[in-house]
Amino acid sequence: MTETVSSPRENGNDIHTKDHVTMPNGDVKLDEMNEKNKQQYNQKKSKTLNRESSYGEIHEQGPEAFFEADNNANENPAPIPHLQQVPRGDSYDESQEKLDHGYVGKSWRADSRPGYSNKIYTSVMLEDSEHEGRPSVYLFIFVNPLSGDQKGQELTRMAIQSFRLKQAPEVQVQIYNILDDKDRELGFEMLKLVEGMAERDELMPVPENSKIGTTARRRQIHVWSAGGDGTVMSVFEELVSHKVNLDIVYFSCIPFGTGNDFSQVLGWGRTIPNKDILGTYLNHLVDLSLQRLQGEAARLDIWELEISTHDTGYARKAGKKHRDDNSKIVTRKMCNYMSIGVQGYVGSGFENQRTGTREFNVLVYAYESAKWMRRGFPPVTKMIEGMTQGGKKVLRCRNPNKKGVHKAAVEDEPEQEDENVPVMTKHPIDFVIQNIPHIWGREVDLWGNAVSGLEVVDNRTGPTDPSLWSPQRANDGKMEVLVLNSMYSYLKKLANFQDHVSRVGQFASPFQIDFREPDLTYKSKWWRRKKDKTDYKDPSVICIMCDGEFYEVKHPKSIKFRRFAQITTLGNAEGNSRLVRDEKEAKENNTGEEVDRAQQDVNDYVQPSEERVERQPELNGPDPSQTNEEVDNTPAKPVAKEGPL
Repeated sequence: MTETVSSPRENGNDIHTKDHVTMPNGDVKLDEMNEKNKQQYNQKKSKTLNRESSYGEIHEQGPEAFFEADNNANENPAPIPHLQQVPRGDSYDESQEKLDHGYVGKSWRADSRPGYSNKIYTSVMLEDSEHEGRPSVYLFIFVNPLSGDQKGQELTRMAIQSFRLKQAPEVQVQIYNILDDKDRELGFEMLKLVEGMAERDELMPVPENSKIGTTARRRQIHVWSAGGDGTVMSVFEELVSHKVNLDIVYFSCIPFGTGNDFSQVLGWGRTIPNKDILGTYLNHLVDLSLQRLQGEAARLDIWELEISTHDTGYARKAGKKHRDDNSKIVTRKMCNYMSIGVQGYVGSGFENQRTGTREFNVLVYAYESAKWMRRGFPPVTKMIEGMTQGGKKVLRCRNPNKKGVHKAAVEDEPEQEDENVPVMTKHPIDFVIQNIPHIWGREVDLWGNAVSGLEVVDNRTGPTDPSLWSPQRANDGKMEVLVLNSMYSYLKKLANFQDHVSRVGQFASPFQIDFREPDLTYKSKWWRRKKDKTDYKDPSVICIMCDGEFYEVKHPKSIKFRRFAQITTLGNAEGNSRLVRDEKEAKENNTGEEVDRAQQDVNDYVQPSEERVERQPELNGPDPSQTNEEVDNTPAKPVAKEGPL
């Protein structure tokens, strides 16, 4: 008796073809008919699969290609798993037409073969559109809601956190509160996510018909600070702490603060053009964003400075809430300028009375200026001993005779002088260390417009030699040092005269300012100690302003400067940006090679071995045998590499 059983399962599972013969003795074996049936079955199928990939590769199209045939062994065909279930993320609706073996309804889809996603093609999927609906440019705005007259609160109180620009839908704007820990971390988590996509080349290309500028398209991650000059560096500090690649980021700002030197040197003005940042239907914010996305690129040096004190001193921010801080070392970043003396004294008093509106803050600052004009400013040379570069003393300041704390003496105390070291001949009331050609909240080119004052330094050599100076640039690895010599100079400063300062020199990274040994004999008045007020009459206390933030330093030891990084900013393309003008001029004059060489000097300096993590001994005096790397006592961090703007 012969029995043939054929039971194929054509629902995508195993297909079992059981052909057997039952013999009188009960044995089952394959015979010639078995082999014939197999050959006919294989010829009937028009699809042949190969085991070159996990699911097989289709060599011949056909609607029955739902299994893999094994031509090398007599075994059951293997199923193709991706045709057996709906992939994760796709929807499945039993009411829709059944997708069966490559058919949708009655039509064959060639892309149903293995290697293609098995979607239900009954609706428009985001992945199926030309640009997948994803943005090409990500704009992150980190807002300080307390800057200036607190206009930033309009942004942080919005009910939405991200949106697309209607005129440039490829741009996605994301807004975060930098003062809110949770919101700030969320913003930088998203930034790191986009950074990873950019480095893997997974971001969508910017459309050719995009309304954003040609320059803005070159980098698809933009980071803006919305606040004052202090907020600019706060955002940069966060970029560094989260290890964001500076080579793929454009940086810009929205000015909400009081001075906003950074915004002005980029050509975006001292404050926003409208009273409110949002406007009707967000028009003000959109216009402001599109304006910056039409900007031009300009490089900007970021410096790291370290303020250190003796064991008997402290370094802390000015203001009541920082009274309990007694740090011996303060490290921070800087991009604008530092003032030791006049602006520090006035600003420290201003911090104790800061208000919530920009107009009142200006009045408070004017009041503090008038108070100090009546009181008189002490000469900074009572505390500054000189400057060191590369372990070598390059400037020495004479100590004025102590006739009074606030009056600079004409006579000097006899000191041992090195004939080869330049010497300050005056006793200025303010030391200015400048990176950008903008200061005091005004577009003031102090270095370029200074026409006199070379007599302030005697025996000029090295960085104080005018013959070695170059035009001021914010990306050349150098900073300019200037001084205000007297109260008369300060009055001219308030009146916006630009020729009243004296140029000391151009100092390349790294360099430092050295201070004298502290005076431990002075005792503050008992009522000042009781109220825990800063005694500005104390000759061992000096006040510093750095990028809009103020510090009180008692018994200072040194302030070290080194170029830390270089960022690429977006400035006003219409000629209002000094940084953009300088960048274009440098290219036209072929001075880019000098800038690159200065950058390489910094790269050579700030690339120490990984093992060097311990601080080196402090510098107390000139040591010609010391190398540049030994001068810096902080673990160096990499400078952003030069590349296309």
